[in-house]
Amino acid sequence: MSEPSVQPSATKPVRRKRSKKVSFMLQLYSLGLIGVLAAAGYFGYRLLQGPQAKRMPDSAPAKKVIPTSSTILNTSATAPEPPKPIQFTLAQVAKAEAAKQGTPGGQLYDPRSKDVALAFESLPLEAPQVAEAQAVLAKYLQAANWHERLSFVFEPERVEALMQQQYEERQVQDPEHGRLLDAGLITADTSKVLNLQFTCTTRPDAGMRANFHRNRNGALKLDWESWVAWSEKPWPEFKKDRSQIEVVMRAVASESSYYNYEFSENWRWLAVKLRSPDGLHNVTGYVERTSLFGVALANLIGVPLPHKLPDGTPMPALNLPGAKALLTLRLAFPNQAQSDHCVKIVGLLADRWLLFPGEAK
Repeated sequence: MSEPSVQPSATKPVRRKRSKKVSFMLQLYSLGLIGVLAAAGYFGYRLLQGPQAKRMPDSAPAKKVIPTSSTILNTSATAPEPPKPIQFTLAQVAKAEAAKQGTPGGQLYDPRSKDVALAFESLPLEAPQVAEAQAVLAKYLQAANWHERLSFVFEPERVEALMQQQYEERQVQDPEHGRLLDAGLITADTSKVLNLQFTCTTRPDAGMRANFHRNRNGALKLDWESWVAWSEKPWPEFKKDRSQIEVVMRAVASESSYYNYEFSENWRWLAVKLRSPDGLHNVTGYVERTSLFGVALANLIGVPLPHKLPDGTPMPALNLPGAKALLTLRLAFPNQAQSDHCVKIVGLLADRWLLFPGEAK
């Protein structure tokens, strides 16, 4: 019996076609799934970034990223050292102001425009110079009248009229000093002044300072103006007249928070309490905060003022808050002054009551 003939199977090509179709569909679904996941990841990333992460146009410059304080704290790099404050003497401030106004700075300053700083050198109380100065002061105080005192003062020809006014017209007597506290030499370039400091019950803020110059003959002479804290007008008269003419006054300066009348704008003015040497009278002086004098005065009374002065601007060192300073300055009341208490600080002669020859000009 012959074997039956085998017919070719018709199912094999059908299965091959189906497997190709399934593989193609799987590839299609995979590509679609990858696309969906990529889109979801992109939009999720943008959502997390927020609105600030919008893409800038190609023409816009890239912004500079400034690190936050937390970034600075986490960095390992050392922080740069803060710039050291520039410290100058008030003599340099006066010199800069004089140069700005086109006026000479006075004989205290070297003609070559070299900065002249004041230096203080302490002396033992038993030093011969101190004993010599105390002897001169004792003879001055023992004199019968102001005429006899003239022979013990520095520049008698110049201060004679002032002494006559002080003792005859104003009838003011010298304060009584107590024990000697300190002694030293004040040096300004080639000028030297012997300084003695005493206690004084009638000058609670300042005490008594006796300054002695040597005249051409080498003899010690008392600087009378700083000794009595001379002012061009008595304090009661100065407040009563409310003069617009500049007046040289010696005062004890400290910080004030009083802003009123013509000087109510505390953003513009610096208020400075000015007390008479005996502490019985006071006014409030005002100076513009952004001026050279304003920043200098602020440093003297311990008020740190932000300023935009040029680099290298002469400036005294900043004192501690609440500091008091002995000042010789020029004051004037505003036009039609509304008060006898508010005056303008027109000029600053020195951060002391002692004036070297030429500083009062």
